[in-house]
Amino acid sequence: MPKPRYHTALSLGLAGLVVWRSRRWRDAVPILIAGVLVDIDHIVDLLVNRHGSVPKWTILPLHAWEWVLALLVRRSHAADALAGGLAAHLALDQGNHAITHPLFYWITFRARHGFRAERPLVNPERYQRGSRWMKQSFLDWI
Repeated sequence: MPKPRYHTALSLGLAGLVVWRSRRWRDAVPILIAGVLVDIDHIVDLLVNRHGSVPKWTILPLHAWEWVLALLVRRSHAADALAGGLAAHLALDQGNHAITHPLFYWITFRARHGFRAERPLVNPERYQRGSRWMKQSFLDWI
């Protein structure tokens, strides 16, 4: 799983390109929000998995390509920037070695499989190793 510093670096680069093109620094804000702060949804997984030694659920309500499409349909500068930041975040996450299915980052696909942290969504052994951060200090995440 990519660490927050990688999402931050990618989002800063994308935001920099947008500001360079638009000449408005405020155009960077939605990209940074969607590219970095989307990981706040990991709190949901922390809560539902808190009583076990092995994570059983992978909900991630904001990690979904459906949100990117919904934002693009809005056709506003802010929505487009949010969609760009989220798309960059999801594209980086798509390389997660614990994910076993290319449709994992579609919430409808995860829902169809009951949000269970098992095949075909994830490799349970790799997912468990990658989920060690749930037991670590916040300083280890960055």
